[in-house]
Amino acid sequence: MVAFFVFISANDVGINGAHQEGIYLNKKAWNLFFDEPIPPTGILDKQVKIHINDWKPFESRIVYYSSKKEFRITQFWTNTPFEKSEAVGTLLVFIPVSPQDYNVYLFNTDDEMEEFIDTFSLSLLNNFAIYRKEKGQEIAVEQTLEDIIGQVIEGMGNFPTTTEMSKLARSIYRKKMTPDKNLLKWVETEYTVFRMLEERIYKDQLSKPFRDIESLIEFANMALNRRKSRAGKSLENHLNYIFASANLPFENPGRTEGNKKPDFLFPSTKEYQNNHYPENKLIMLGAKTTCKDRWRQVLNEANRIPHKHLLTLQQGISKNQMDEMNEENLTLVVPKPLHRYYPKEYQDRLWTVEQFIQYAKVKCL
Repeated sequence: MVAFFVFISANDVGINGAHQEGIYLNKKAWNLFFDEPIPPTGILDKQVKIHINDWKPFESRIVYYSSKKEFRITQFWTNTPFEKSEAVGTLLVFIPVSPQDYNVYLFNTDDEMEEFIDTFSLSLLNNFAIYRKEKGQEIAVEQTLEDIIGQVIEGMGNFPTTTEMSKLARSIYRKKMTPDKNLLKWVETEYTVFRMLEERIYKDQLSKPFRDIESLIEFANMALNRRKSRAGKSLENHLNYIFASANLPFENPGRTEGNKKPDFLFPSTKEYQNNHYPENKLIMLGAKTTCKDRWRQVLNEANRIPHKHLLTLQQGISKNQMDEMNEENLTLVVPKPLHRYYPKEYQDRLWTVEQFIQYAKVKCL
């Protein structure tokens, strides 16, 4: 199986003032759509048929403009059952079943997206991924990085803990950049480390047939649970390191009312639970890889803090959802390179990781 995955951005649905609507495809996925090489001049296009469950097949156009170096699919939104303005931030999957036919799936909720991403252990921080079953990994990371990772994990026979896995990723990708860029690179590197370790550690088990279906199911569940466990802690682990490096006082997780445990509480649980400590010096930050519907979970995690913050790697959210967040006094913290996937007129509402760090320093130090 070969598949192309892409998070829908504001540009893809035409709400950022693009001259022509169309889902942008990455040229690394070229062979999924064309047999011909990328033309140096002119336009290359073809009509394809799109198949969506419980919806009549329809035609779309795959087109490459050499003058703009743009590669996209057009004539898509007008024919689909999806409301394009609400599709920002959703995960779209293209699976070629013939040179002219593509099965298309759209995953709209956080549960759906994370289940899918964790099942295939995909890294979509570049806004896309390509999965080839025969190779068992997505093609989305520089080969030079894979070479480095291969050398680092040589001889490792077991999976490290989730904390150690994150630390290993940071030791591999040591280039000093902004907190925003480092966070994305560390998460992406960790995906690749984990996938390469899976191939190495599971090699013997996968080279022999399972003795019965129960053994196969047990192995599959074990592998999937490990993927979910690692993915669920990766973002928090790297944020923990970033905040500690910035000498910020915090707890991860914090404790507020009852059994509530916000992901990050600044400066600490002790200060939060001290009713004499000024409320305007308290900060709560949730951390969720995706947040199309889970953002509401953070609203009641710290009653003393009326204005909440949520850090996410979500690549785009609809205008309606961003308006709802604003009404609920929730500020999104999004790594700067991902801001371009959000509606243009709403991007000034987003905070960068660096902005949040500076804000926390003023509040808590």
